[in-house]
Amino acid sequence: MTVATWSPFGSQYFKGVDPQKVSDEILSIGDEATPQQIVDAARSESAELHKCFEWNDSKAAEQYRLQQARDVVRNLVIERKEEKPEAPQIRYFYKTDNGSGYKPSVHIFKVDDEYQSLLQRAYAELRAFKAKYSSLKELEEILALID
Repeated sequence: MTVATWSPFGSQYFKGVDPQKVSDEILSIGDEATPQQIVDAARSESAELHKCFEWNDSKAAEQYRLQQARDVVRNLVIERKEEKPEAPQIRYFYKTDNGSGYKPSVHIFKVDDEYQSLLQRAYAELRAFKAKYSSLKELEEILALID
């Protein structure tokens, strides 16, 4: 038996929405559900999925633009050319607290509290990755390194 729950972020964002019903509705779409199929299933006001979406077009458009801004910041990387030619790309902006803003990594690395917050988030994301992919035997050696 499987039970659907929300992630810590999801439990804040989808308050009052039953995750099990949402999961069941998505599973009822078929073996594979596309985002478009999920939105289409959510259009019915009787669907639990309906509660997960903003149906006011003006508000939805603004939320979409905010999400695009988040995507820009999350996907912006900086290459350090002055160091080794094979230096890896790094993400340039991060959130270190519950605030709504992003800070340049070069500033975060200089402030111990913010650096520790970023480090704790990295550990949490590694643990989430481990939980998500623990069934893949090809990753056993790598996942064993994550505590």
